[in-house]
Amino acid sequence: MNRLAGAAGFLIGLLLGSGLLLLNPLSFFDQKPVALSGAVSTLGWESAGHIGMALRPARLLGLTADSSAAFVDPGIRHARAELVVMSGEAGSPSALGVRFSAVAPGNNLLRARLGVTTAWNIVWPGRGSLQLNGSENFWAPLRDGSWSAARGRGFVPGASRYPLPPVPRGREPRLVAGSGEFAGKSGVFREEFSPSPVSADEFSGLRQLHFSIE
Repeated sequence: MNRLAGAAGFLIGLLLGSGLLLLNPLSFFDQKPVALSGAVSTLGWESAGHIGMALRPARLLGLTADSSAAFVDPGIRHARAELVVMSGEAGSPSALGVRFSAVAPGNNLLRARLGVTTAWNIVWPGRGSLQLNGSENFWAPLRDGSWSAARGRGFVPGASRYPLPPVPRGREPRLVAGSGEFAGKSGVFREEFSPSPVSADEFSGLRQLHFSIE
């Protein structure tokens, strides 16, 4: 009987602890997605291939590393590199994007922080290029997917898309440099994530990048 009571108490405590974690009050004071103003341009891509870590919760917490895909060197073990073709709005040319990302320092579920720092180099042949620097916090899709799993529906983030805020006290998403017709320009950007029904716990399905130039 004592063992049964102890097991029941452990399960109840685990459920309460998980609930409090997912209802983390710090998330209500989290930074909001970057607001864009003026003329906004959008680029979309699908993260099918990459080198380095996978964008999964355990990887972003630094708990495990991909044995086959991760970089071997400890200094870049929790880093990721992508080369993607980015499609623009109807009638606009595509761009080539190189995206480097790494686990954000201080990721912690108790602080509602599950992010990456990112650096972009986006090239439009014949037009020029843009360099971007920022961070993204994946706490919202993790929270929604965890609630779904707790209800026995599997890890499925519920929203069709997630505008990603910067990591708290992390890098503010900015356009930092440009060449060609973008030389001397500055501005801000925001990334969005749309969960994949095939691998909902991989935070790299269909992605969009919105940016405005000041």
